[in-house]
Amino acid sequence: MKTDKLVNPTIMGVFYPLDKLDAVALLQLSRDSYFETLLAGETIARYGSSEPWSYFLVSGDVSMEAPDRDDEVVSANTDRAKLPLNFTKPSQWTIRASSRVVVFRLSDIEVSKALGDAPAPDKIDGDIPLGEKALIERLIADIERDSKASRLKIPSLPDIALQVQAAVKDKGSDVADVARIVMADPPLVGRLLQVANSPMYRGKAAITTCQMAVSRMGLKVTRDLVIGCSLQQMFENDSPLLNDFMRKEWRHSTRVAALCAVISRHARGIDEDRAMLAGLVHNIGALPIINYAAKYPELVEDEEMLDNVINKLSCEVGVQVLRRWDFDLDVIDVVRGAHDWYRDSGPKAEYCDVVLLAQLYSFIDTPQMESHPAIDAVPAFTKFSLGRLGPKMTLRVLEAAQADIEEIGRMLDG
Repeated sequence: MKTDKLVNPTIMGVFYPLDKLDAVALLQLSRDSYFETLLAGETIARYGSSEPWSYFLVSGDVSMEAPDRDDEVVSANTDRAKLPLNFTKPSQWTIRASSRVVVFRLSDIEVSKALGDAPAPDKIDGDIPLGEKALIERLIADIERDSKASRLKIPSLPDIALQVQAAVKDKGSDVADVARIVMADPPLVGRLLQVANSPMYRGKAAITTCQMAVSRMGLKVTRDLVIGCSLQQMFENDSPLLNDFMRKEWRHSTRVAALCAVISRHARGIDEDRAMLAGLVHNIGALPIINYAAKYPELVEDEEMLDNVINKLSCEVGVQVLRRWDFDLDVIDVVRGAHDWYRDSGPKAEYCDVVLLAQLYSFIDTPQMESHPAIDAVPAFTKFSLGRLGPKMTLRVLEAAQADIEEIGRMLDG
């Protein structure tokens, strides 16, 4: 219900983009703007509508509903409420009062005129588009809400990986049992034979059967490799844009994993295969985040925006993924600290240290290099024999191992 009370310019100035206007412009806008009161259940805007005005929430709570999305609640005086409720046109939500609410609305045309030389109404925080800030906040809210409620949408580990994982945990299982499980997936058998005959395991005799491969590598190594090889099929999506993004993430993960395998050779107590698996899953949190992003077409089309969300949430989400998949604590700890560059758990090298270094090496000669610390500035660097060589000599060592890195990368990428 529209009231006869004009909106105070001071109240208007709290909201974006009105906060860009001076007192005179706000006063001009306020001369024809009135508070409106709605009761619980009343509709403010409908999904798909293109009304030529924006609503601003002054008090109360509103529900935001849309097809294929979880409902959201926006409360007055929060950061989200500083934006227009229907900030995208056509409206991406049906907006209803959850309680008694007070709103006011302004003509988009009049606001645009008032802004004049001020930043355009699709901008916020300098050069960050309004849509970007709101989309990121909404995606993060989606993930954090589901995360806190223990209902995060996590993809299931492929059946073959689950079966091998369970068999290795079962002390009654042996090489033949694990080999029988793997043989149900011929392409996977081919990958394991490729690995077993690679320089990492090559013996005097060539490996020609799955059971021979499992026997040479051992049950735990086989488990880790099966999981690693199975992950590739999870980095696929029906959306061409998201599929490209997932492929990029997978290529980065295989590059980090290959570097992990080589770096692990320069520390005691670090298993090469385990390090490789740690590298493959270090950013596994990106997987559900990308799937959540599918609900936001504008976000899907902007790689930089999606990267921002992944960088913010991937460690927290990744821990939940690996817990759901029943991974061992040492690998879960890797994901938890994967971006903690100055992490220092003591003088002994851990798998997380391997992954931290591998990531930094993977950034060399890329734009990411500028936004990350120097390799010899992180505590992990001093825990490996590479650290005693110094950064320049270390690079030469890795360059000498480039053939191994490329072969391991090809092996992991199928």
